[in-house]
Amino acid sequence: MLSARDLHITWSSNALYWCWKPFLQSRFADVAELVMVCWLEIHGKINARMLSPNTTYGAYLVVKFAERAFGLDSLPSDVSVEVGDKQSRGTIYLRHKECREKTVTHERDDGWLEIELGAFYNDGSEKEVKMGLKEVEGVHLKGGLIVEGIELRPK
Repeated sequence: MLSARDLHITWSSNALYWCWKPFLQSRFADVAELVMVCWLEIHGKINARMLSPNTTYGAYLVVKFAERAFGLDSLPSDVSVEVGDKQSRGTIYLRHKECREKTVTHERDDGWLEIELGAFYNDGSEKEVKMGLKEVEGVHLKGGLIVEGIELRPK
């Protein structure tokens, strides 16, 4: 699993937008909590050689919603996984009251939620796997998303 610190989270170095803090339920030293932004973009990457060859993987953003979470149910987010010239793209709602069929958060055994970013086949070659979630179309504010990291696991 890639920790939140291993990811590129736009504006995460600015404490006005994101805060880094310890979280007891996390396996990592700290997590990233969204304070407030209008531009949400989270990306991770890993060399495919770090994964088992000849295996289909799913990539999952592992998150929680703070009690004061807001603005995460207004517009859909784009999710993607890219390996070489192969791409898996989709559109999801982080939280949406009227459109549950496109809400793809699933609760894990450890209490965190996971959002599937996409799937890919690892043929064992020396390629970079790029994964991400972004919602950059709207200008409304959002906050309260807690990011633990991105998990890759065989499907």
